[in-house]
Amino acid sequence: MYTPYSGDIPAQNLQHPQPQHLNQQFQQHQQQPPAQQGYQQPPFQNAGYQNQGQFQQQPQQGAGFGIFNDQAASFASQFAKSQFEQSNSYLQQNFGSFIPGTGDLKFYFQVSNSYVLKKLTMVLMPFVNKDWNRKTMAEVSGDGSTQYAPPVYDVNAPDLYIPLMSFVTYILLWSVFQGLKGEFHPELFGILASQTVAFSVLDIAIFKIGLYLLGCSTQSSIWDLVSFSGYKYITVIVLLVLQHLVGLWSVIYSICFVVLVGLLAVFLMRSLKFLVLPSRNAASGITDKQRKRRVQFLFVYSTVVQLLVIFVMSRS
Repeated sequence: MYTPYSGDIPAQNLQHPQPQHLNQQFQQHQQQPPAQQGYQQPPFQNAGYQNQGQFQQQPQQGAGFGIFNDQAASFASQFAKSQFEQSNSYLQQNFGSFIPGTGDLKFYFQVSNSYVLKKLTMVLMPFVNKDWNRKTMAEVSGDGSTQYAPPVYDVNAPDLYIPLMSFVTYILLWSVFQGLKGEFHPELFGILASQTVAFSVLDIAIFKIGLYLLGCSTQSSIWDLVSFSGYKYITVIVLLVLQHLVGLWSVIYSICFVVLVGLLAVFLMRSLKFLVLPSRNAASGITDKQRKRRVQFLFVYSTVVQLLVIFVMSRS
């Protein structure tokens, strides 16, 4: 019997009695298998093995996809090439009659680095060139053709590569100088491009009307006129740079302006001679008076018209 004064506590009093129904449920739970208890294997136990198998299979899948990608890229390039050729032939067949010389544009872009360098030198220093006669394919390849040789074979042939690049350079350079002044805004690109194209159209129209009034029966393409009209952008670019280096109204700029316009006039008179004046074989078909008028028109177009256009275009 336990008393508060005894030193030892009986062992039977330390065990708290538990209800009988809780003991039965605990025994039943221990006897059930793991599947009945809702036990599931942790997914991370075999994750390393599964990932290892996936990593081993990835190189084979990548190799297969690489082959498919190469075949798809090849097929896409062939399809794009065929579509471009079809669209190009369609434009030439349907719109070639409205725009004469559309199919000859490739002729004017057959240039090389040496041609571009020589052409730029001819525009700025025309006295370095001694022969201004255009070459034919018979002289270049000896095939007996009387057609003119492309620019890559003849430095005197007109091209569209230099006028196009000069046109873009002029617009960008003019915009940069406006930005340095703090007067640039995005609308300037459209305004300047429209004005430049308008001057080019006016320039070509004056020359074309002059050829018609003088009765110059030439078989030249419209792209010849566009090409020679676009060479003035080279002079305009040089003058635009000089203007921002020495000033618009300085003596140095005025002298350079007159000299560069005069050099451009010499280049145009010698280059456009085959359009205005007939060849030696057909020289007997015109009188001395007609020849004099043609020479005067060529001089006025190459000097006065170009001077006015360049003066307006080079001011920023």
